[in-house]
Amino acid sequence: MGKKKIETIIREKIYPFKLNEKGKSDLAQLTTNYPYELLVECIDIGVSQYFQYNQDGDLIQDSVNTFLNKLGGIAYNKSLSPIEQEIKRINNKGKANFSYWNNQSANSILNNYISALRFAKWTDEQIYLDLKTEVIYLINSSRNWSEWSANMENWIDDIHGWDVVDDTTIIQNETILPISVYDGLQQNFQSICKQINASYEHNLYDCAAIMMRRLLENLLIMVYQNNDIESEIKNKNGRHLTLDKIIKNAENNTTLSLSVNTKNNMYKFKNLGNYSAHKIWYNTTRKDIEPIVFDYRVVIEELIYKSGLK
Repeated sequence: MGKKKIETIIREKIYPFKLNEKGKSDLAQLTTNYPYELLVECIDIGVSQYFQYNQDGDLIQDSVNTFLNKLGGIAYNKSLSPIEQEIKRINNKGKANFSYWNNQSANSILNNYISALRFAKWTDEQIYLDLKTEVIYLINSSRNWSEWSANMENWIDDIHGWDVVDDTTIIQNETILPISVYDGLQQNFQSICKQINASYEHNLYDCAAIMMRRLLENLLIMVYQNNDIESEIKNKNGRHLTLDKIIKNAENNTTLSLSVNTKNNMYKFKNLGNYSAHKIWYNTTRKDIEPIVFDYRVVIEELIYKSGLK
């Protein structure tokens, strides 16, 4: 029924001319490929764009032939999604603006661009608007195909970068331990120093206290290793003693020959870290750490040098 209606509409439009066998065959194919409502709209578009009349107001046959030949293309274009239609418009714009334009390469670039935006959670409506404005603007502002395509590739790379999360860089301002203290150390020790600073600067004082304790313990162990007396801080199973016992040994160890300042302050840092890690009703505050920052830095610097890390 739908096919008959479309054929009737066209016969009425092109009268007094008639459809030949090829025209009927082409029309039958169109009615198979496209819905009735779309074809009705395409007929109206084709009539307004391609019909021409002579001085007497009679329809010109050549314009009818053009209308029939163009009807399939109109239907195809109208059946495209808004994004696909915009891609086609971009290609037409590029061919009009530049002396050279590669449709195949342009389609590949545009499809990659659209895929990148979709991966970035853009809606089709947002993508369509971007194609209609930003991409068309880029064509208008580019001098040639090479400039436009290179800029599009850069845009695609930028979009891919949107989802790259830097989960390794520790942002800190050297509040407790300046870079001069830990610069040149092994990466694991540099990371601990940076985490101490970052925790303190972001008001994570329990975290800062625990990391301060960890650095103290690790460096003490390295000092024993550097002096070939690590066995003095290991139990019979080869495990390191608790930090409390390591500090007690270090205070009286003549081989290490720690300064009085370091001996007097190590327990202070150990206890603060222990409280933050194990005391249920305790939270370290800025006021707990701030008064001991200078002493901590001095102790850490001494241990770094005595560990042979610098």
